[in-house]
Amino acid sequence: MYANQVGVNFGKGMTDPFVPALAIHLQATPAQLGWLQAFISLFPTVMQVPWGKLSDFLGRRIPFLVVGGVLSFAMYLFMLGAMNAGQLIMLVALQMFIGSMMTPAWSALVGDVTNPRNRGTIMGKFFAVSSVASLLATLFAGAVMPEGSGSVLSVYAIPFIIASASGIVGSLFLLRIKEGRRKMYASPRRIFAFSLRSFIFISDLTENIHFRNLVVLQSVFNLIMSLVWPLFYLTYIDVLGATLFEIAIMTVISTGATLFFQTRVGRLLDLIGPIPQILISRFTFISVPVAYALATQVWHIYAMNAALGLATAMSNVAFFSYILDVAPDEKKGEYFAVYNTMIGIATFIGSVVGGYLAVFFLDFYSQNMVLALGAVYAISAFGRGACALWFFKLKDPVEYPYTLRGLMRDWAKRQRARLGV
Repeated sequence: MYANQVGVNFGKGMTDPFVPALAIHLQATPAQLGWLQAFISLFPTVMQVPWGKLSDFLGRRIPFLVVGGVLSFAMYLFMLGAMNAGQLIMLVALQMFIGSMMTPAWSALVGDVTNPRNRGTIMGKFFAVSSVASLLATLFAGAVMPEGSGSVLSVYAIPFIIASASGIVGSLFLLRIKEGRRKMYASPRRIFAFSLRSFIFISDLTENIHFRNLVVLQSVFNLIMSLVWPLFYLTYIDVLGATLFEIAIMTVISTGATLFFQTRVGRLLDLIGPIPQILISRFTFISVPVAYALATQVWHIYAMNAALGLATAMSNVAFFSYILDVAPDEKKGEYFAVYNTMIGIATFIGSVVGGYLAVFFLDFYSQNMVLALGAVYAISAFGRGACALWFFKLKDPVEYPYTLRGLMRDWAKRQRARLGV
């Protein structure tokens, strides 16, 4: 499983940060970039519910991981043959659909082979090796890809071929794991009944007011956030003139800063709970579209990615913890699936709308890219600000030892005592 995580994440780190750049290389319009980001957001989240339930239904994990891994990483080879942005988007959509079977199957496999005494340690190691593999791959890909306006093959062939081979080999490593023998067969009637149950989850939104508020708030906020996601690479390439290696550095700084703060905010969460960190992260993310609208140099994006590491780390742990706080013990997995599905739908809609907004403003501002992107960034910034205020509505049913204000007051007292003031 460690070999699988290294191979799969090395492949993803080698290619995923550069797929939007490949789309721009193929003359993608802002609307097409919106559809590209929309499919990347939708399938990995929405399809987790049916794929995860199918894995449980058949009682097997390895077939989903191997088949999903081999087929999805093979798609990188087909992307090298894309003749236009539309073909690339369809290939990415197909890859996301196939690859989405891997996430719930992997989570279930981790649960199958660990126990409560070692699960946290092993998951931490998985996260560490996968993150390091992804960061190294991104740096390598950025370094080996030549700059300029050459053909797709001349620029992207090396990282995409290596990524495909790495992901396929990493997936095949899982064949060494022996699952319990169980016949993978079900009658057509049982499969039909299963397929209906897989998509029925609305009751989870109506029975728990805390969970409903979270899903509604996060769905709206993520829809507004995702308006600008398809436009980032237009800012990188068309406005700032960033090279592929500089785009790789942006990804490495963002991931590295988040990793640095991840354990620290986790310890803070144990003291004050998720609500303060949720609020801090939501208000901090208002600055993202503002920074992109005002950026004139690549290093401005570097600085922003480094500064956002704390807020991103807070967001990663706080929402996960809040769902655990509000979900019934017997339905925690289902609550996570529902949450991810609704966020996936929201970001799908936001990415598509954002792409078409950029097209509209390009026409409005006579193809002035800076003004057109700036208009969409302004809409996202104001929307994030209005929605962030709405997050004060969230309440946590679990009581934690400190409030943020109380913790800061105690820290100040200890500092004064230490200094003898």
